Amino acid sequence: MKHILITTTLLLTSFLCLPQKNSNTKNWELSIQLWTFHKYTFLQAIEKADSVGVKYVEAYPGQKVGEGYNGPFSYNLSQDERTRLKEYLKNKGIKVIALGVVDKDYYNKDNLEKFFIFCKDMEIPFLTAEPEWKDIDWFNQLAGKYGIKVGIHCHPKPNSHYWNPDSMLLAMQGRKYLGAWPDVGHWLRSGINPVEGLMKLSGKVWGLHLKDEPEMNNRMSQDVLLGTGVADIPAILKELRRQKFWGVVSLEYETNPENN
Repeated sequence: MKHILITTTLLLTSFLCLPQKNSNTKNWELSIQLWTFHKYTFLQAIEKADSVGVKYVEAYPGQKVGEGYNGPFSYNLSQDERTRLKEYLKNKGIKVIALGVVDKDYYNKDNLEKFFIFCKDMEIPFLTAEPEWKDIDWFNQLAGKYGIKVGIHCHPKPNSHYWNPDSMLLAMQGRKYLGAWPDVGHWLRSGINPVEGLMKLSGKVWGLHLKDEPEMNNRMSQDVLLGTGVADIPAILKELRRQKFWGVVSLEYETNPENN
């Protein structure tokens, strides 16, 4: 299994970093969503990402940092802990490209701004989030205030406001600091064709979670290795290139979390 995952990562790295023909856009940023390693600490997850040469990670705010640190990778970390973490990541050559997914289980009226301040301090350019409808303008306002872009994420229907790309478009309308950060696996679970979904969001996709599923329209399906399920991975990547996509591709794999 480890050899397959390493091969998959290396092939994707090679593909994502190929210059786009007749395009001035920069290389894509291949990341791992650290929920993949949620059974481990943040420091252990960084070691796993480093072992396959990935230089970007999407952290999630509930993951304990590890020995020598108090609490999870979030705004409660002290200034000294933040400084030490930034130095550790710099030495590893790994950048936290996004923090999320921040949804109603993580944010409230008292702490949301603290997430943006934390991202600013830790030099994390994106916050991935699933805001409540009533809070969308609030997210956009804070994103503009702190210079942190918000990628609207989706979980499967019916529990996510944004499972349908039309809802994502509505959330982003007139809000310059909000972009799309869909989850290919959750789209499949909700019966959404990923290529068609990306086409609807053309020009507004800042990042995505790249997954594969064994079937469509089953919200309980378990992730499978890329290329072994129903997702047309080559067509997804081709569509991203057609859009001159320049953002973050976060690999996420939730099956067998003890040893994935």
